[in-house]
Amino acid sequence: MTPAWRLVVAGALALGIGLGIGRFFYTPMLPLMQQEYGFDPAVAGLIASANFAGYLAGSLAGSLLRPGPVRLQAFRIGLVISALSTLAMGMTDDVTAWLVLRAIGGIASAFVMIAVAAFVAEALAPVSETGRIAWMFSGVGFGIALSGLLTEFFGSQVSSSTMWYIAGGLCVLALPFVLAEMGDRTLQASPKRPHRRRREPRPLPLVPLLINYTCEGLGYSVFATFIVAIIKSRPELAHIGDWSWVIVGLTGVPSMLLWAAAAERIGYAVALAVAFAVQIVGVLLPAFSDSGGVALLAAALFGATFMSITMLTLPLGRHGAGGRGFAILTAGWGAGQMIGPLVTGYMVTAGYDYHMALVASAAVLGFGLVVLLAAMAFRGPGVASDGRSAA
Repeated sequence: MTPAWRLVVAGALALGIGLGIGRFFYTPMLPLMQQEYGFDPAVAGLIASANFAGYLAGSLAGSLLRPGPVRLQAFRIGLVISALSTLAMGMTDDVTAWLVLRAIGGIASAFVMIAVAAFVAEALAPVSETGRIAWMFSGVGFGIALSGLLTEFFGSQVSSSTMWYIAGGLCVLALPFVLAEMGDRTLQASPKRPHRRRREPRPLPLVPLLINYTCEGLGYSVFATFIVAIIKSRPELAHIGDWSWVIVGLTGVPSMLLWAAAAERIGYAVALAVAFAVQIVGVLLPAFSDSGGVALLAAALFGATFMSITMLTLPLGRHGAGGRGFAILTAGWGAGQMIGPLVTGYMVTAGYDYHMALVASAAVLGFGLVVLLAAMAFRGPGVASDGRSAA
């Protein structure tokens, strides 16, 4: 394995630990924990929101990190804490302790995400290998798929606390390789290849993009938190609940590559609008059908879009607000994803069903899409660096 690929694989494992499992293992675990401990959807939403709140805080703090020893140390601490906080979820049945652990885990996963993306991008850019970054992000999808497989094959045999131990233990096992390989690297350039001019994302106004991305944070988080619980609440579909989460992960693996290729052909903003439309369909499907096939299709559509929407959004707004666009967009998205599970949990506890929560989250996504389309319309046409029409 070349040094570049070793770095990419280490980055994928780090994202699998910090996000794929550290952030999203809670989704397939939620029905098991509710069955064992008996807490209601309001508490379930609160626990999810604690993790998202931690991620928001960690993202804002992590955006201040600069290249050097401090960033490397923050990454290493974040990665270890992410693995250990996952494992520690099995050591208690106290809701307050879960809230603290999920918040800490959210902070840690944000540090991992920001540092890994920086390490890999900074190493690959000078050797013209930035196309490999999409492979690194596939680690999130693999981690999600693994979390679904763990609950499918072991969830009915052991307690929920043991499940957290298993997931956390697997993360700990991967730490030595990641810690050894991940950091600031200088890579040797490969032999020169023909240069291909690439389409440059043409920025959108920051305010409508912020509204759009905040709506994404709220809308996606409802599906990402409750979809396994929703499917398992229907007796005839309970057997595919964990498999739906596996499909979310597996479709997420190639999604970054596919949407990046689409953006090259049709423009980043147009690709983003299409991704929003696909995600809205995915979120709505389980609200209007009790079919197992439809549920799995919804999972596939969601998995194919939720990570890629972030990839498509940030280049469109990162230069806004004097270069602070990335931090501002992340703050809006983080606030949205904190609100989504919290409101949904209280809605269901108050007597509304998950169908209404899915429709409401799809409506929020729809509003975000309308704002995006309006921003695109008023921006007017433009030309990409390769002479093609840009969007």
